[in-house]
Amino acid sequence: MAKTGKAYPGEVRTWIAADDLVKFKEIARARGLKDVELAREFILNGLAVQDADLRNRLESEYAQQLRVSTAEITGVIKTGVNRICAMLAKVAVATLASNKYLARLEDTEDIMKDCLGAAAKQVHAGLTDEEKAVAQSMSRRAGAS
Repeated sequence: MAKTGKAYPGEVRTWIAADDLVKFKEIARARGLKDVELAREFILNGLAVQDADLRNRLESEYAQQLRVSTAEITGVIKTGVNRICAMLAKVAVATLASNKYLARLEDTEDIMKDCLGAAAKQVHAGLTDEEKAVAQSMSRRAGAS
């Protein structure tokens, strides 16, 4: 018989069809239970099934909301990654074009060194304090390994 955490006094009366009452009494007799014990067990089992159904519906709703949220977050991340990749591709093309141009000129090594130094200073000057802190942290980690 199903056990409950706390007993509450109460009474439930109902009417069922004669055929169903015969089946009910046969089940009680076969299991060696009084009618009231079997009825209590059936009611408690029915309540447990209802609770499980409610939990399953709630879990299903939460799972659906989680899938939607995950899809939104994934979409935002993919958009950001695609944007970064597009910017990197533009930088790569511009860098390659600059290198191809410089390769056609004479004495390009000195020009390239000067340009690299000027570019590094310009990038460093444009960094925010937060970006500078990240860059310093990354250079410390790279130096430690």
